[in-house]
Amino acid sequence: MNKSVFDLALCVGDGEDRSKSANSISRHLGAWGARLSLEEIPDDVRQIAKRCLIDTIAVSAAGGMMPVARSMRAHVLAVYGPGECTLIEGVSGISILGAALANGVAAHALDFDDTSYAGVVHSSAVVLPAVLAAAEHADLSGADFLAAFIAGSEVIYSIGLTLSDNHYLNGWWATSTLGAIGAATGAARALGLGQEKTAHAIALAAVQANGMCVLFGSDAKPVIAGQAARLGLEAALLSNKGISAPPTVFEDPRGFLKLMNDGIHIGAGLNELGRTWRLLDPGVAFKRAPVCSAAQAALEALEQLIRSHRLDGSQIKAVTCHVSHLVKISLVHEQPVTPSQAQFSMPFAIACILLFGSLRPEHINRKTLSNKDLQAAMNKVNMIEDTELNGPEFQPHFPECARVTVTMSDGKTFTRFIGAATGMPGNPLSTDALLDKLRACTAYAGWSDNRTNKVLDNLENIKELSSIRSLLKGGI
Repeated sequence: MNKSVFDLALCVGDGEDRSKSANSISRHLGAWGARLSLEEIPDDVRQIAKRCLIDTIAVSAAGGMMPVARSMRAHVLAVYGPGECTLIEGVSGISILGAALANGVAAHALDFDDTSYAGVVHSSAVVLPAVLAAAEHADLSGADFLAAFIAGSEVIYSIGLTLSDNHYLNGWWATSTLGAIGAATGAARALGLGQEKTAHAIALAAVQANGMCVLFGSDAKPVIAGQAARLGLEAALLSNKGISAPPTVFEDPRGFLKLMNDGIHIGAGLNELGRTWRLLDPGVAFKRAPVCSAAQAALEALEQLIRSHRLDGSQIKAVTCHVSHLVKISLVHEQPVTPSQAQFSMPFAIACILLFGSLRPEHINRKTLSNKDLQAAMNKVNMIEDTELNGPEFQPHFPECARVTVTMSDGKTFTRFIGAATGMPGNPLSTDALLDKLRACTAYAGWSDNRTNKVLDNLENIKELSSIRSLLKGGI
């Protein structure tokens, strides 16, 4: 019986001639990504990918209003020079690398973008900017653009499953480490590099991959997301110029798997690439609020308690959030002092619901943080890791679950458990809700209804676009 591609690749790291291996992980990924065509991708996978595109364009438009995105935009305009690419906010004439960087920062600036638990990664915010810039540069059709986006996304998820959650839990920010690899794959597919050059692009990105979870709650988080998009795209451009990288970057004893994941690997992640589509299984989560995904279940539980029991937020004395380990290690700021920290703070998220009844992009600013009533509401919130929620009954099906208990001024208590928040793969966001999110984000960014509707029409009919350069154009 033949060994799997993954097992063959691992053998190379055990003493064989690595330079001559035809079975390395990077070459396996490169061969798959380069030859992927839209026709072989199932329709339900394409539909999920289009939802990812709609969601990422939405959050990029809103994220472009954030100070970190504006600063990066100014940096790109000053340093990267002109080109044929477009920023999602509508600025054209941007260089290919500058566009990938600036759009990547905007896509993640609000932490409102999609998430997958195949590695705990924000894939679309990194892959879309890289692929869009490459596709505009190459004047690609909408169909080829969509195939390139799916190729980059699936590669990220396949590696994420190969690494398991170990990579993330060890402190590596998978959005950056894996994102750069997926961006390289998608960009290489968009540029039509072929199998060998795509493999070198992947290896070039992997050998440079970096990003630490310590950046949570800082401007570095969206900046590094943008840098991952730029790094992956540049790896593809360099490979196209003949620059190579070690093909066994993953499996070598000095390589990715050993250094960044303790040598831990699960073969199914790579072996099922193209057979099990990870955009469907385990799927993609879309957020309802612009904060870390770890807060979404608790927010929804509180909203449901207030609505179903007609609770007056001003009469709520305390809110106790019992959460899983993943939630606890993600929401690290109990007393946030910056908007970036607020996006990783359970007290901030809960306080916004208590005070405003919702949590929207316009709440992520210093004015909200300095609100004395909000500060008082934050002091009502307590987050506790609950070992029961880390048990097999809840994990891995509900990795970011929460049990919320509200205590009223009169002593009455109300409790609600949410395993999968609305938007999670097991509890998907409806199409109407996704489109409402798009319109709310673009309205916040100052887009006209005509412009939003035109971009939405282009996204929904992406396969029919003769040139991806028309995607963001049209409407005033």
